[in-house]
Amino acid sequence: MNVLNRSIISICIFFSFINICYSKIQLKIIMKVDNEIITSHDIEKEINYLKALNPRLSQIDKNELIMIAKKSSIKEFIKKKEILKYKELNLQNPQIDDVLNSFMQNLNFENENQLENYIKNFNLTIEDLKRKIEIENEWKNLIYSRYKQIVKIDKDNLIEKIERASKKKFLEEYNLSEIVFTRKKDISLDDLIEKINESIEVNGFENTANLYSISDSSKIGGKLGWIKKNALSNEIGNKLKNLKENDYSSPLEINNNFFIFKINKTRKVQVQIDKKKELEKMILIETSRQLDKFSNIFYNKIKLNSKISEF
Repeated sequence: MNVLNRSIISICIFFSFINICYSKIQLKIIMKVDNEIITSHDIEKEINYLKALNPRLSQIDKNELIMIAKKSSIKEFIKKKEILKYKELNLQNPQIDDVLNSFMQNLNFENENQLENYIKNFNLTIEDLKRKIEIENEWKNLIYSRYKQIVKIDKDNLIEKIERASKKKFLEEYNLSEIVFTRKKDISLDDLIEKINESIEVNGFENTANLYSISDSSKIGGKLGWIKKNALSNEIGNKLKNLKENDYSSPLEINNNFFIFKINKTRKVQVQIDKKKELEKMILIETSRQLDKFSNIFYNKIKLNSKISEF
């Protein structure tokens, strides 16, 4: 072997070594959830995903953004592990397209091509979105199968609301966002509320939802979308009745969780009520609200029994 060949081989070995070292630096292990590792690449990808859902997240402190991504990644890993005990994930699930369409509407996109071009800016693909959507879908199905027997719906009350609404010419709708939180052992409730209120003033409501909310809506800045006033429970309706657009409520305790609601917009729509469909919709809203509570209880129970390590 001549000197030139030996030199070329040495250079190749050197750059291979550099690439290996660089890859190790790039793929640093950040956390471990039971036997699953979460790398710096996973956290970076989660940050990009959260920014795609809520572009305002770019405004907050980098360390806080990393903290949000860690919390979100842990939650997804735990949910996925629990789901896989019962079934495999299916990216061809037709429910995924429904959520994808809703996602496009929230971002004012008319078709999947516009969405695809948008998420490319965050180094994401449609497949990345579908994987995340499928985990959330199957988690909701799991929660429903476990807790559907104890969901309580007061149909008579809902029917009465629909009857009252049908006699009006116009109905008021709220475009709402939420922050949901619980008591913590390491901080008093008053101090936690003060901390959340300070964050809302500094970071905005949506970013604070990402930081503090335990609801699955936190990933999209706590956005709930348009909800008819008569579809809300009496306690929530009373909390909102004196608020204006862009106002947010004081905390409301419901079943050991605390809710802060923000009215993004209001509108009046002409009453055209299909009573049967309206009842189905209101039952779905109330069922989802109750299942969210059970989702948090079940998730926290699993998390408590999971071994989570940071490096």
